[in-house]
This record gives sequence, C-alpha cells and structure tokens, in this order.
Amino acid sequence: MLNLNNVKLQQFYLKCQKDKLIGIDTEFYRVNTYHPKLCLIQISNLTQSIIIDPICGKLEKKFLEKLLFNQSIIKVFFAASQDIEIFYKIFKKVPKPIYDLQLCISLINKNPSLSYSAACKNFLAININKKNQFVDWRKRPLSEGEINYAINDVKYLLPLYKKLNLKINFNKNIIYLKGIHEKISNPKTYSEKALVAWKKLRFIPESNEDFNRLKKICELREKIAIKNNVPVKKIMKNFEIKLFFKNKTSLKLKKKVINKVQDFEMKTILNNLI
Repeated sequence: MLNLNNVKLQQFYLKCQKDKLIGIDTEFYRVNTYHPKLCLIQISNLTQSIIIDPICGKLEKKFLEKLLFNQSIIKVFFAASQDIEIFYKIFKKVPKPIYDLQLCISLINKNPSLSYSAACKNFLAININKKNQFVDWRKRPLSEGEINYAINDVKYLLPLYKKLNLKINFNKNIIYLKGIHEKISNPKTYSEKALVAWKKLRFIPESNEDFNRLKKICELREKIAIKNNVPVKKIMKNFEIKLFFKNKTSLKLKKKVINKVQDFEMKTILNNLI
C-alpha cells in the first residue's frame, strides 16, 4: 500500500494510464440509512494497490475524478452496482468503461452469485481470509488485519480479469454481457431509482389500474426514504404494500398498516385504496 501524497498519487495515476486497467472496490457502512457511508476506496493497477481513507484523510476527489472518468482506463469491479452508486452520488456521473467480474462469472459458472473469495479460489487458487468481512468500517484506527483485508479485496481483481477474459471472449453470451454492462453504466440506473422501485416487491397486481397504483406507492416510498436517508422498510415494508392489492386482506389490517405510516401523502394514497 502506498503512503499517499500528491507525488505518489500522480505516479500511481501515470502507472494506471500505462496499464489501461484498474481494479476498484469500496468499503462502506449501510445500516439504518438509505445512502451508504463511504469508508474506504481501494484501487489497484498491475503492480500496486492503494487505499484512500475519506474518514481520516482526504477523499482525493480530483485524483479520483481524473482516474474514474478516464475513458482509456478500464475499471474492473466485482459486483459493481453498490460501488458505482457511491461514485454516482459523489460525482453525479458513472465511471466508464467498466467490467463487472461477477457478471462475467455468471456466464461461465453454474453458480451466478459466486463470491469474490470463491472466485479467487476457483480461478486463481488463492485463499482469502474473510475474517474482517463484517467489521464496522467507520471505526478508526484500522487494524493491520482490516487493512490487509481491504487490500486483498482489490489486489486480485486484475488477475481475475485476465483469467476470465480468456474464458469469456468466445462465449456465446457476450452480447448479453455487453447489454448488462451498459445498464449498470447508465446514469439513469442511479438517478431514476424511484421510478423502478416497484421491482423490489417482485409482485404485479392483476389489473393495470392496481399496477399503476402500486408503482406510485413504491415511487413515493423511495423518494421519502432518499429524502430522509432511511431504509425503505422504515417507511413501509414490502409485504405491507402487497396487502393493499390482495383481496383476502381485511379492512382492519389495512387500517392498521395505514396508522403506522407517517407521511401524509402516503396515507392519502393508501386510504383511497380501501
């Protein structure tokens, strides 16, 4: 890990430019909030890894912006969506081009949700100690074990990328993979989350009229959660929304749910459904 200063950051950036490839990971804390609290950013090129600590140090925003949005550098992630969500919140744009290793693995492995540590073991024969997987990354100082864990989370991304690229270049699903990458690279995926919030329910009412009502409720719930920085379940749980679109739900139960809701607009919409 580099001892960061402006000179070292510039040297690291120049090496990334030469490699045309970086691995990126973040550590964050997301308990009882809508937005994740960024705690660490880990970046690797072909020979070095660094950690940026926005809690104890600087976010190094100018350096990150120059690196993340350099179109000649491929950004390699593992399960990219939450990392990209964090960067979108900071910069209001999405890093490009990106490559999500978990998506690639889903095309060549029977287990589409293979973890990073399992991927390292399966494809690189490297065992990663996951002891610090669930630590509170807000705490300082970080232990040596926690720092090593954070570095290991990014250290093997590029070796994995090279290994998987050899396997996937001739895969018949490469067009599908490109389409999925375009979706997670689309700023609307992060700026218009409320419009597709209904998908979280995995439930579609029988009538189009009820479906539109459900969409409106889910959109409003998402906007309230974003505004107040609380999980959507704190506004209204998924199963509670579904109750209003099931014939067997009693009036008493619906009223009980409405009484728990604090937002006036949400209460009004729900009352109109009973």
